[in-house]
Amino acid sequence: MRPVHGAGRRGAVRDVRVTGLTLPEAGDARQGLRVTVRAEDAVLTVDLVAVRLGDDAISLTNGTLAEPADDATWTAVGTGAERLAEVRRQGRAQV
Repeated sequence: MRPVHGAGRRGAVRDVRVTGLTLPEAGDARQGLRVTVRAEDAVLTVDLVAVRLGDDAISLTNGTLAEPADDATWTAVGTGAERLAEVRRQGRAQV
């Protein structure tokens, strides 16, 4: 995607890039984005993921001051989707 440039509170220019993430087959649907923000000599990168299973969904973030490890995001997606499926099989608690 095209980078977006903007100024911060103290006038520091920030470069923001948003790209799609390739995710493992998990749940009924999934979507992921990687957001990278560069400001002066600092870089923050965050993976944002949502996974839907039926009427339920989970979301997760994986962020770092470098580049997130793809395998960590993939593992979290797979484990989270499996746990959500397990909870759905057990039924919902009545509140």
